Amino acid sequence: MTTEELQHSRTILPETAFGDDPLLRLQEASEPDDSIWTYTTTHPDPITVTGITVMCAKCGARRDWMVICDRRNQIFLRCRCAHEWHEPELTRADYQAMAGKGGQKYPSLDAVVRDAGYDGTLAGTYLPDDLNAGTYG
Repeated sequence: MTTEELQHSRTILPETAFGDDPLLRLQEASEPDDSIWTYTTTHPDPITVTGITVMCAKCGARRDWMVICDRRNQIFLRCRCAHEWHEPELTRADYQAMAGKGGQKYPSLDAVVRDAGYDGTLAGTYLPDDLNAGTYG
């Protein structure tokens, strides 16, 4: 076999774009669609931890929280003023007691925060428990 024949018999791999890693694409394709790493829920009522009502250190709010449970089962509370902190006294069981069934999937925590109004734009606002209150229809 000549050198020229050896060169033609080799497989030519397709060009890949910069940052396009075939291994990463394979990992993304093999992950289930329901692989959720962070769970969130809203909680309009005050939250009491060890007998003390939780209060936002930034704005003084005492109710209307976003409760976040991450993949390490750590619980974070977020106020409408966008102040967020880890609450070590709360557990995954506490989160599940506050959260309901179902829910909507979001691509990121930032998207949830923005869409639910916990990004600071509604700071100082308490929304009614029933968002249809006062509407006619």
